[in-house]
Amino acid sequence: MEHWKKQWTELLPKRVSEVLERIEEDAPLLEIRLRRDAPMELVFDGADRIVFGNNGTPMISGEELNRLTSKLMEYSAYAWENERRDGFITVCGCRVGLSGRMIRSEGNVLGFSTVSGICIRIVREVRDCAKPLLPYLMNDGTFLSTLLVSPPGCGKTTLLRDLIRINANGLYGVRPSRVGTADERFELSGDANGSIPFDLGMRTDVISGIRKADAMTRIVSTLAPEILAMDELNDAADAEALLEARGKGVTVLATAHGGSVSDMRMRCSLRTLMRERVFQRIVLLEDVGKCKAIYDADGNRVDAAGA
Repeated sequence: MEHWKKQWTELLPKRVSEVLERIEEDAPLLEIRLRRDAPMELVFDGADRIVFGNNGTPMISGEELNRLTSKLMEYSAYAWENERRDGFITVCGCRVGLSGRMIRSEGNVLGFSTVSGICIRIVREVRDCAKPLLPYLMNDGTFLSTLLVSPPGCGKTTLLRDLIRINANGLYGVRPSRVGTADERFELSGDANGSIPFDLGMRTDVISGIRKADAMTRIVSTLAPEILAMDELNDAADAEALLEARGKGVTVLATAHGGSVSDMRMRCSLRTLMRERVFQRIVLLEDVGKCKAIYDADGNRVDAAGA
């Protein structure tokens, strides 16, 4: 996977790229926020920085922002119609949030008539970031059904991607497994054009670009996975697809937004999964990539001192 700097300096306007070029390769940059006729905001782990253009001018104009948005959508608004209705597009595996004026028709959101800002969430492939957790997520080399939980921006997707790779390659004592991955928004595989710039391992099959629940159903029906992986468990349809897969003996691996096991039990979409003890391990994350605690299906903590 190419470094984020190379990806984005080639896509963004010159004066924006010149600023990004000066950032150290390993700096903990999390987000690039560009707003029409305003300075750029760079969000780092624990701090942010406001950057103006020359002589205090805005970093990007409305016209430049429109051109950039078209470029990021590969000049095909239709191809990204569904994502734009949800307020984002996906580029090189990075989620690009959109702000601006949205339009409706007969109560349905159609998309944006005007984009006034974009938020680029930087994605990094961190190999072996999941390795310290493995002793708590295995039983005699067999991976246990696992749910990764945290507030936004704490590294759930990065950890999920590494767990997919480890299971698919059979690393560090984990039994090699066929992993079916439902990647609705291309954030796990990293590319909407058919290639896979992120390393998901050599036994991984991906269905992308359709609703996660639909992808999971197809994966279980046609690809005979031993592990089913998906990012951002959101609604009842996702939960039903996971429950169906688990009932067929498939190990499941998923992420969800939340701050505690209690949060998971209170959410309607997760309540049945928790009651049916679908997840044998629940990993709570805090901050970026930091594990807070690991629990079993009954809510008992299994990492005595934290992973």
